[in-house]
Amino acid sequence: MPNREDSLPTLGIYTVAVLCLTLILSFIDRFVINLVVDPIRSDLGLSDVEVSLLQGAGFALIFSVAALPAGRLADRLNRPRLIAAGVIVWSLGTMACGISADFWSFFVARIFLGFGEAALIPAASSLLIDGFSAARRGTALGIFSLGSTSGSGIALIVGGAVLGYLQTSTVAALPIIASLAPWRQLMILMGLPGFFFVPLLLLIREPAHGDRPTPPALPLFLRNLRAERGLVPRLCLAKGVMSLGDYGMAAWLPTLLMRHYAETPVTAGATIGIATALPGMIGSIAGGMLVDWSARRHGVSTRANLILGSYGAALCGAVLIGLGSSSLQIGLAFAIWVAGSVSGSVVGRVTMQEHVPGNMRATTVALSITTTALIGIAVGPTLVPGIAGLMPGVGNALQYAMVAVGIVSVVPALLLIARPASTNSAASATEN
Repeated sequence: MPNREDSLPTLGIYTVAVLCLTLILSFIDRFVINLVVDPIRSDLGLSDVEVSLLQGAGFALIFSVAALPAGRLADRLNRPRLIAAGVIVWSLGTMACGISADFWSFFVARIFLGFGEAALIPAASSLLIDGFSAARRGTALGIFSLGSTSGSGIALIVGGAVLGYLQTSTVAALPIIASLAPWRQLMILMGLPGFFFVPLLLLIREPAHGDRPTPPALPLFLRNLRAERGLVPRLCLAKGVMSLGDYGMAAWLPTLLMRHYAETPVTAGATIGIATALPGMIGSIAGGMLVDWSARRHGVSTRANLILGSYGAALCGAVLIGLGSSSLQIGLAFAIWVAGSVSGSVVGRVTMQEHVPGNMRATTVALSITTTALIGIAVGPTLVPGIAGLMPGVGNALQYAMVAVGIVSVVPALLLIARPASTNSAASATEN
């Protein structure tokens, strides 16, 4: 890693690039299941609700439980090694999904996937914060964040391309897995790249432990979070409820396009993948630029307004999904949702980091991840078919259920952010 006074030397660029690609890989392994919902449901004899539990709760159960301990470990241990160990675990979990025989074996495989991924974002975020000066930290974190803001879209694009290949006659030449169903082959193949990332991660240098202050005891950590009318917990909760829409829509939009708009897995994956990846990148970069611009022009107190505006745009996208009558219209509407949700998330993440001391940052990131997992990942994919089930006989019930989930996500988030808070920050006053 570079010294904190350096710009972005070669080693720093390598670190950011490898961590960003690792984050993209984690989202590919997490979201590729969304492309093969119907084949899994048919082969294993599952209902839509059971599949949604595999998409959400199976992953989120351990992801949410492990995130906080992983954040505490990231404040103490060698972070590149911790991330590399997680990559091995989640890659094995992804491959295990491909050999699952029933609901419960698939559920356990998804638990291992969540366990492995729990350490990545807290460890990588704090690693970048420690490794770069305040003047370069935003650039490093912004590039890394592109992995999460575009990862689910890239998962659908890459997964759709691989699935398209697996449905051709050339797949008979693949060793060992040639006789398996295409969705099983997809899961196994998606788990392989992680093992090539392990040596790349181990080449990243851990900053000297002497540069890292000891993390506060848990009671002191919780007491610090109550400062400024609980601003940090409110930001975490706002991100959590927004993730209801993020994960609920992402889980079921490909299936909606295939069931009701005659799309193939490849075209559905490409449509939703592009509608996720490009606006995600734009929202991530625009959110970071808006944060810096507003702070220079109007001060940090305007950041809440930026979040409110971003989430308001997401609400417009959710409503437009319900009005869409073609795959293109639905894809464009979802793109508006993604851009608004991502830009608001980026502004919120920066605000959170500024309002906690440096020795609480990994744990604070982990708290946000835990909240997102418990609310969004665990509930979002199941909430969509649950609401759709309340509309028997409605042809596009899934589509209207996504609108409902979007509204249920945005309104509480707006209320949480709109609550007035002090703009003074002990953390930002004492640190660069």
